[in-house]
Amino acid sequence: MARPTPSIFTRRSLLGACAIATALLTGAPAMAAGSVEMQVEHLVKDAMSEYNSAMEANDSAAFLKYFSSNATLETPLTKKSGRDELGKYLAAEFKTFKASYQIKKSFIKGNSAAIVFTWDAVNRASGDAVKIDMVGVFEVGSSGQFSSAVYYFDSAKAKALAALDK
Repeated sequence: MARPTPSIFTRRSLLGACAIATALLTGAPAMAAGSVEMQVEHLVKDAMSEYNSAMEANDSAAFLKYFSSNATLETPLTKKSGRDELGKYLAAEFKTFKASYQIKKSFIKGNSAAIVFTWDAVNRASGDAVKIDMVGVFEVGSSGQFSSAVYYFDSAKAKALAALDK
């Protein structure tokens, strides 16, 4: 028995589907719903928002929860390792300043995020305003928390932060 010849409609449908699939596969890469980049982006946005809320409430522990137990935090002025050291540093920062992160731009690649922001703060004791443009580079570990955070900024403009390490 001879096979029926496919209709022109079937051939066009097949060609159309192939063309669409080719266009989708060769276009710009999109982030899948569960992609690492989307998870990192969500974590970073939540953490930055939590920093601002925690600062309002003077609750450094609410921000500290985003860091793994062996995380590192590094700035031009200091380097801290482990949750205990980070906790003490953040407690001093939250006690000394009322601050917020004003996010300007973020870049996500794999399990890394670079955030361009302004740290906008007021010294709680003196009332002096401090505004520092920064870049924060965050690495997310297998725990789903930050394994490292490195902040880049002009240390000459950050004299107020130097006192936190004393």
